[in-house]
Amino acid sequence: MTRHPILPSSSLSRRSVLRLLGAFPAAAAAATVVSGASRARAAATGQLNIYSWPDYFSTESLAAYARKTGVTPNIATYDSDDTLFAKLNSPAGAGFDIVIPGSSWIKQLAARGLLQEIDHARLNLGSLDPNLLNRGYDPGNKYSIPKDWGLLGVVYDPQAVGGEIKTWEDFFKAGEKPDVSGKIRLSDSGWETIGPALWLEGKDWNTASVAEIRAAGARLKTFAKHVKSFSGLDANALANGSIVLAQTNQAKARAAIGLNPALKWVVPGPTSELWVDNYAIVKNAPNLDQAYDFLAYQLQPDVQLAETQYIGFPAALAGLRDRIGADVKNADLIFGGKDLDFKALTSFVVNPQTVGTYSQVQAEIQAAAG
Repeated sequence: MTRHPILPSSSLSRRSVLRLLGAFPAAAAAATVVSGASRARAAATGQLNIYSWPDYFSTESLAAYARKTGVTPNIATYDSDDTLFAKLNSPAGAGFDIVIPGSSWIKQLAARGLLQEIDHARLNLGSLDPNLLNRGYDPGNKYSIPKDWGLLGVVYDPQAVGGEIKTWEDFFKAGEKPDVSGKIRLSDSGWETIGPALWLEGKDWNTASVAEIRAAGARLKTFAKHVKSFSGLDANALANGSIVLAQTNQAKARAAIGLNPALKWVVPGPTSELWVDNYAIVKNAPNLDQAYDFLAYQLQPDVQLAETQYIGFPAALAGLRDRIGADVKNADLIFGGKDLDFKALTSFVVNPQTVGTYSQVQAEIQAAAG
């Protein structure tokens, strides 16, 4: 997952589609910038080894930490959460101290014994937004600390759509209109594509049965004829009208609205997704004290602000919106909009019994789109 500065960009991207649980071992060979041998040497000299999404820390903050402590973190990178899962599940995962899993994967990583419990006495979580703490994917933040977060929402051209979108039902109905059909982007993630149809039926995407997922997917297969793309969303496509209705996160929506202010963004009801990327400590972290020192540094308000400005998604600091400069265009969109209701948001949790169904039905939906 590529992260970018807070300024609008046409190339902001979200996660790639995750592979099936059974495919994890094949994912373990992803490129890293630090070898296992290098991590072992670093551990012996009291360094810090982090496994993260690429370009996911403010370079200025990392440099400041190195000046402060004399420790320059060794950062290896991955391109998907399933790659992270696979690496930690293999000998190649030895030597890491801190990892940055998405909220969907905390439960699975913890269940496999790959994470250690967070010692809250060693960190100050009091400055973090309570809306991002004690979420269903990790009650009590036993294994995770929120780093930054994003949403599943909709960006659209109100003139083409012919009105406002407030719910996922509005989204589906708008997609059937002649001026909209063929100009729609859906997510390449099975649960994000199918989730809205489940929510409209009052279903929880984390507890839905295989039959319920397939039933919701049937609606998407019918809708698929109106869809142009399931690939990454280019803000220019929205700006020039080749896409007029799209599922996306707030960062891409903000980039598109920066190019075409007539576009609108909404987090549709009755429910939508909150995803959170988290700091977590690896079970047998060789540099545990250094890991806690780094996390304590990262949780400082000034560092949280710098992280937000660098990666373009909001850090977990409470009151962060008020610290964003007045010169930052469309700043409210960074936080999902002024009226965002966290109580109406849900985070996906990978379930080995159903995650394969989401992926399979997603493939069938994309095939139906032609």
